[in-house]
Amino acid sequence: MSLYRSGPEMPFGSDSIPHYRDVRDRSSAVFSDAGLWQFAMVNLSVDGKPERAMGFVTSANYFSVLGVDAMLGRVFAPDEDVGRGAHPVLVLSHRGWQKLGGDPAIVGRAVIVNGQQYTVVGVTPPEFKGSMPIISPTYYVPLMQLDQIEPGASYDRFESRGNNSSNIAARLLPGVTIEQARQRMDALTAELRSEYPDEYEDRGITVVPQAEVGIHPMFHSATVGLTSIVMAVVAMLLLVACLNVANLLLARATDRAREIAVRLSLGARRLVIIRQLLVESILLATISGAAGLLLAEWVIGMANRVSLPMDLDMSPDLSLSPKVLIFTGLVSLLTGVVFGLMPALQATRPAVLPALKGETPAGQSKAKAMRGLVIAQMALSIVLLVSAGLFLRNLQAASNIDKGFNPDNMLVAQLDPSLQGYDRPRTEDFYRRLTERVQSLPGVTAVGYADYPQLGVQNSDWGVEVPGYTPAENEGMSISVNRVTPGFFDAMQMRFLAGRGFTERDDTSAARVMVVNQRFVDRFWPGQDPIGRTVRAGGREHTVIGVVPTGKYRSIGEDPTAYMWLSATQYFSAGTYIHIRTQGDPVALIPSLRAEVAALDPTLPLADVRTMKNLLGTVLLPARLAGTALGAFGAIGLLLAAIGIYGVMASAVAQRRREIGIRVAIGAAGANVVRLLLGEGLTLVGIGAAFGMVGALVAARLIGGFLVGRSGLDPVTFFAVPLILGSVALLATWVPARRAARVDPIEALRAE
Repeated sequence: MSLYRSGPEMPFGSDSIPHYRDVRDRSSAVFSDAGLWQFAMVNLSVDGKPERAMGFVTSANYFSVLGVDAMLGRVFAPDEDVGRGAHPVLVLSHRGWQKLGGDPAIVGRAVIVNGQQYTVVGVTPPEFKGSMPIISPTYYVPLMQLDQIEPGASYDRFESRGNNSSNIAARLLPGVTIEQARQRMDALTAELRSEYPDEYEDRGITVVPQAEVGIHPMFHSATVGLTSIVMAVVAMLLLVACLNVANLLLARATDRAREIAVRLSLGARRLVIIRQLLVESILLATISGAAGLLLAEWVIGMANRVSLPMDLDMSPDLSLSPKVLIFTGLVSLLTGVVFGLMPALQATRPAVLPALKGETPAGQSKAKAMRGLVIAQMALSIVLLVSAGLFLRNLQAASNIDKGFNPDNMLVAQLDPSLQGYDRPRTEDFYRRLTERVQSLPGVTAVGYADYPQLGVQNSDWGVEVPGYTPAENEGMSISVNRVTPGFFDAMQMRFLAGRGFTERDDTSAARVMVVNQRFVDRFWPGQDPIGRTVRAGGREHTVIGVVPTGKYRSIGEDPTAYMWLSATQYFSAGTYIHIRTQGDPVALIPSLRAEVAALDPTLPLADVRTMKNLLGTVLLPARLAGTALGAFGAIGLLLAAIGIYGVMASAVAQRRREIGIRVAIGAAGANVVRLLLGEGLTLVGIGAAFGMVGALVAARLIGGFLVGRSGLDPVTFFAVPLILGSVALLATWVPARRAARVDPIEALRAE
């Protein structure tokens, strides 16, 4: 089980260390044990080569709670979770062990973490992926080493209930149900609320089975929604393909009409012939399913090799599970039966005497079936292509949307000298000298620092009080905040609507100041001048000195949201991101930046180095993946639609060859024949397109919540898709019609 601290704004929040101890010590009736873990980035140095590494700080019982033992050496001993400042030890993950060379004698070896020597005591097995399987940590250290791993805290993190940065994993006792565990957590919440009313007034504990954690429960609804859309598109693609096969089997049944008529006339039972035709259909579907699995295995292999452009080891570790194999088999069997049954029934109802004489008219019911399949195929193709087009247009819109800053020619990188033991004066001196060095590099126009980059994965918010403003009931008064240096706004090329940015004079000796965005102004002082107004944030008074346009801060598709920036010289933070504006390609600056950092401190690693456009690529990754996948499905759907329409029209023309020969023999012009066949074919296409547009409107409303702007009614997509598909259908109909117009009437009549 994973336990999360829930609240009105965040149902899956993190926990504090005191909260973890309460859960561990007061839940013995439902849990056999409970362990704690939290993320931690460190400077890891092996053989004198520094680098940033992500790992877990855990309680000593973390591995036993998850039922894991070491592959090499051991995991943490209970006494390594008692007493702060004990001899530093760490356990390497299998992935981290491989990154360090995979030495079988690694146990007992020393590695340098944040400038201190740690002893490797064990290596976890390769199948252990940790509490969040998609993220691969490099190392694990005991909880009591937290102060060494993350130095510089101004409060006691072991006693502060406001430091919610940890996560809890617990193991149920045998025979205990999840519901019983939830009831006990509700009771524990009531106990804590009476003991700590300020901390637990509107908080609770959410219990989630570990198998459902995945990336993080807060992303569950979005993941399920997006996956459902992809599955729906895949289902439509499958239906289009199946309709093609059904039409193919109907046409093949016409070619076999004489064979089947002979069998029936000799006494063969209709059920036996239907069974044979179904076996052929199922065999075709099974072979197709097997080919699809081979293709899926290849695609999964490619997906597992994908790495995100960030200093975080992501390992999707996708595979074809038994459930997927069973599902594929059932779908193959079902499609073989469903889409082979109608052609089989049609094929075993021929007019026996005409069929024996070689006369094979399509028959009214068979013709209706084929026309119905064309209409259904066209309708599904419209819905499929519109859905794909909307996601592609969404990707284009997300890339071009105004983000409130200029991402071109910008480089960002993360630094944290405190991990190497720097105190505040030494850290500030390091940043001052680094700024001077970087500003002197050719092509650099501006340098600034911030706690985290805009539209990055990190975020922070502070509660605010605005004099004269009365919040509505349940109105959230937590505003996202970033601490930045004076050069930040120039580096980001943010323009000021009013006031100014920070200067070196906005230090700890001056009154505290802030810059806000236009949405902040519209929310708290609509139509008024905000410059000089006071805002209480983080328990301190701040004066607004500048206003910038509203941009995007957490996600590209977010609604306009209030935001504020504080002066980093008034709020010291050792860990920061440097933002560098260049005149040319920022990638060319990376070696020089690394050299300047190494010149100041060769043991300090530069982490998360990338261009701002690269960072935005991470933000746009879900939209890009969805757009690429659905675009590929749309292209396949367009190809299948073209093949299907061409196949049906070619089959229909072949069945009417004698009729066309007679028309030509009595003087019908080729153009008239083409016009006749085109009219019949395009009538079916038009009917299918009309149904498809209705379905596309419904689909657009369903997927609108996943698109930038939250609207699926894109005129370009709804105009372009029918035009493209209509053009393809016209070509697919014209080719067999043109061939039919050139038929030799004597040959056509003689062939019958």
